[in-house]
Amino acid sequence: MKNNYLATIVFDPKGSSGSTDEVIPKLSKIIVSADGEVQKVESQGTHDFAYPQKGKASGGVYLQFELSGDPEMPSRLKAKLRLEKKVDRVLIERK
Repeated sequence: MKNNYLATIVFDPKGSSGSTDEVIPKLSKIIVSADGEVQKVESQGTHDFAYPQKGKASGGVYLQFELSGDPEMPSRLKAKLRLEKKVDRVLIERK
């Protein structure tokens, strides 16, 4: 049984020449490798964090992915995204 999810991924745009257009395919590959299926991707733009952490970025680029997958897919995806240096924050919620 597949569930639908909404994943908001925030990445740090600093220090890379890669734009949002280059990051979306990379993140989509990671989602597919976690047995997820991407239905829609939407860029939410760049926003400052309400509570920035010391020594880290004060803002980031927000991307919103509509996904589908089995109930264990979000935990597998979070584990894989933790390994990405550019990914700062991840929120996955069931639709």
